Amino acid sequence: MLNRVSIKWKMTIFSAIFIFIIFIFCNLIQLILIQTFTSKQEQEQLYKRSEEIRTIIMEQSKQVSGKDLLVSEDLFEKIVERNEMIRVLDKDGNELYNVSNDFPDQDKALKNGFYRMEAGDEDLLLIKEPLRVDSFNGTLEIGKNIETFDTFMEKVIWVLVLGTFLSLALSLVSGWFLVRKLLSPLTLMTNTMRKIEDNQFQERVPVMESKDEFSQLSIIFNSMMDRIEASMSQQKRFVEDASHELRTPLAIIHGHLSLLQRWGKNKKDVLDSSLHTSIKETDRMIELTNELLLLTRMDKLKEVHGPFIPCNGLETINEVLNDYQLIHEQLKINREEMVHCDTLLAIPQEQLKQILIIILDNAIKYSGEGKEVTIKTSNEKDKYNIEIHDNGYGISQEDMPYIFDRFYRVDKARSRGKGGNGLGLSIAKDITEEYKGAILAESTIGKGTVIILQLPLIHE
Repeated sequence: MLNRVSIKWKMTIFSAIFIFIIFIFCNLIQLILIQTFTSKQEQEQLYKRSEEIRTIIMEQSKQVSGKDLLVSEDLFEKIVERNEMIRVLDKDGNELYNVSNDFPDQDKALKNGFYRMEAGDEDLLLIKEPLRVDSFNGTLEIGKNIETFDTFMEKVIWVLVLGTFLSLALSLVSGWFLVRKLLSPLTLMTNTMRKIEDNQFQERVPVMESKDEFSQLSIIFNSMMDRIEASMSQQKRFVEDASHELRTPLAIIHGHLSLLQRWGKNKKDVLDSSLHTSIKETDRMIELTNELLLLTRMDKLKEVHGPFIPCNGLETINEVLNDYQLIHEQLKINREEMVHCDTLLAIPQEQLKQILIIILDNAIKYSGEGKEVTIKTSNEKDKYNIEIHDNGYGISQEDMPYIFDRFYRVDKARSRGKGGNGLGLSIAKDITEEYKGAILAESTIGKGTVIILQLPLIHE
């Protein structure tokens, strides 16, 4: 049943019950303390009264034959108080004086001390003490009606009971208002989530001025929503860009196939041209698809990052450069300040090769005649720097902030003509950052571009 109750009422009910139990516990402690204190006070008063009467008896008594105690019974009638009993017994327990007939007879076996008893509907307190006056040896008993004490305790109990139930009612009301106040940020957050559920991603939870947990939760929630909105916008843009990139080669292939279907079957020049263009566009689609798959694998790699084998930075660089020297005979590669790193790099060799291939491919694609690449390396305290300079066209300052975005091309017409998809540097950045590295770029129009890799070292 409680599963159907809102958290507001759950907190209200449980807080009220908790306060009610605490109040009962406190009231029981108070009742015990009041009863103990009052009872002790009654005993002290009765003891003082017995000492007072003992003194009076000793002053008024006369000794007869050394055994009997002679005190005027009128004396007891004068000194006895309301709701009080005075009784004197000899050593055999025989009653000598008794100024109250309402007090019950006492068991002779009772020892000296205080006793509580009942006489009809009355509650009585008795003190029994030895009485020695010269040669007389007996017992002095003083009893007192403690009905006033019982009435007082009964009133105290009723006050505590009424106070307990009043506290329950007040705790329910105050708990409801308190919970409502405390949960108001949560209610606001719930309403905001409902708006966000209706695809209003621009909605954000107002952050309270108080620095409590709800304020921190609001900040975290808004930050999370900012990331989600940015991720969804990036995903939407990614799908749109990918669709656009795939649509162009598909449209070209479809156009050439239609051309062949109409009259290109019997014309060799048309057939060769259409087949060459279709194959070229198909290659572009394959390259784009491979890059998209690589991006997908990178996203999965971020989720599950397993152990890897570190690599030797200088050996990997030389291996890639030697391969490019064989493939591109016209490419001039300058190795300057190639510093050897004694510590392995915290990145797998295949991933580092992938980054270097992307950067070198861009340097070759976007360079004019006389392609030239310069490689520099340097060692720092906790990282290994790799600088790749080209003598290409360069990148404008307006384009520099976006060159690592997916599908971004500085010159789309020129990039498409050279086979670029705008994914290479984005992939390189994802790989580098996945292994706690950084990739930077500097460029000057007409002079070329510098890509700087900062890769972490393995700490032994």
